[in-house]
Amino acid sequence: MRLLLLGLTGTEPAYGAWARWLSRAGVPFDAIALKDLLEPIEFDGEHGESRFQGIILAEAGLMDIALDGSARAGLERLERTHGLRRLIAYAYPGPELGLSSPRWSGRLEELEATLTPSGRRVFPYLQDRLPIDPGSWAYLASAESASRFETLVAGPDGSALVGIHRRDDGREEMVQTFDANFAQVQGQLLRAGQLAWLTGGTYIGFARNYLSIQIDDVLAGNHSWRVDTHESDRRPESSLRMTAADARHAARWARSQGVRLDLAYNGAGSVQHGAVAGGGSDSLLAALLADREAFGWINHTFGHRNLDELGQAEIEAEIERNFNWANEVGIAFEPHTLVTGAHTGLANLAATPPRPQNPHLRGALAAQRIRYLACDASRAYPARQGEAAWPPGSTFMIGTAVAVPRHPTVLPHDAATPSQVLDRLRSEGHVGVNSFSQVVDAEARRVFRSVVSNDPRPHYFHQSNLICASDRAGTETTPGIFYALMDAVLERCRAHLSNDVVLLQPSLSESGRLLLRLQAWRDVLAIGSIRAYLEPTRVVMVNDSPVALEAPITGTVAGERHTAGNSGWLRLPPGETVLERQRKPEPAAHDGARTASHRSGFGLS
Repeated sequence: MRLLLLGLTGTEPAYGAWARWLSRAGVPFDAIALKDLLEPIEFDGEHGESRFQGIILAEAGLMDIALDGSARAGLERLERTHGLRRLIAYAYPGPELGLSSPRWSGRLEELEATLTPSGRRVFPYLQDRLPIDPGSWAYLASAESASRFETLVAGPDGSALVGIHRRDDGREEMVQTFDANFAQVQGQLLRAGQLAWLTGGTYIGFARNYLSIQIDDVLAGNHSWRVDTHESDRRPESSLRMTAADARHAARWARSQGVRLDLAYNGAGSVQHGAVAGGGSDSLLAALLADREAFGWINHTFGHRNLDELGQAEIEAEIERNFNWANEVGIAFEPHTLVTGAHTGLANLAATPPRPQNPHLRGALAAQRIRYLACDASRAYPARQGEAAWPPGSTFMIGTAVAVPRHPTVLPHDAATPSQVLDRLRSEGHVGVNSFSQVVDAEARRVFRSVVSNDPRPHYFHQSNLICASDRAGTETTPGIFYALMDAVLERCRAHLSNDVVLLQPSLSESGRLLLRLQAWRDVLAIGSIRAYLEPTRVVMVNDSPVALEAPITGTVAGERHTAGNSGWLRLPPGETVLERQRKPEPAAHDGARTASHRSGFGLS
């Protein structure tokens, strides 16, 4: 149960895209660039079994380069005997693939791509129309024979963009006539279905759709960007802070969309507001608690202090005081988690000069029993001395705490209106920012790509982004900029994902545990502690280590129901574990995508 990924140079967009996708899904694979090949590829074992479950070619024609006539005949024998399949991730159409010569070539975004009835069976999690990001080059060609080529994704006039080529001897290969890198949504959306077809629906690894949303600085205030002076106004009287009406709107939106908002709270903001208002009462806190079932809560430190130069006792006080305050007012926060103010205390290689990690942070986290700490997924992080930095988006350890990367969004922390967003972005040097709708569309595309790329890392905003415009009577007139963006994201989900798809919302600690599980599984694969192979009705997994290990698997009777079949994490004791293969599930309905769910589980434990 291992895939073979082949490229010519290893720099092909499809090669890199599939390597990243398989790695993120936990699928075992060998990636080989033919220019670096030193020994012939062995496709069969000593007993005639296939050493691979499927083959992914970054481009067509690579087998002619990689294999001589004898080796090619041996591979074709395996394909006939064992049903071994190929996926050609980018092909120039021609009769050898069951297609006519191309009658057109050009940019894929100029075309409309739709699923055929056959395509809906192979990609049951998609709606009829395939969204397209710019940058792919495509060829249009027609099937030479409907019996030899089954179109799955069609272009104009019945042309085939993706289809299954069936040879006369029974061998099958899936052919894609456009290129796609890892970031382009047209590739992201197809890969789960292509992997399921390639493997017959049973494989090591699994994929999900995630959309966790976290709101920082709740109960505190944010600076306010001034469009007249093009700078952030740091005066307390100009602070941007949600109102009780904003809180009620957030709760109504969350319920209507089926989305949970996780609020990273600063207790000092509520205490200070209550003191200024008189009587210690904070209407914002009261409104949030009245609708508490719509929200999750995360400790964001009491006063949002900069932790870069604080001692351990001061850091601990910021954490503990916020814990105690939340308990007093009745906030049920997620235990053992923390978001520091502006991610301070952590190193920041993007700062000028680069900022090292506060040496007192590790001890403070351990003393306060913090196991999951938020970090910024857009930043690299320094590793141990003498080692290369962790790349952006990595999970790493700070003592016994797991750093959980969160995706920042384009909406600035000091913006509540479209005009503030535009002026802020332009002042930062962003070119081509012509309208707020343009900003929303580009950011919605990015978030949606994350949703469909099996990425459990949360997205974070700031409470200023949830402020709604009001008239003088306090009547809400325009929803906040956050809602414009997230409505656009959810609309994309409904337009392109089937009703059977559930968007999971892991909390900060659940995201951290999942990322740790995946990293541990990658370590298992690197060591080779687990072997797995297919029988006609069973999966046999052998744990060669002396301890129990966890493995992700799709398409057996184990796991939870998902659009691609049962999948989840399986605990494997030492020795052999046998699982029955799952019967192929019925195609899902296609009557519109379900909104995001509060579900946060992700498989067997």
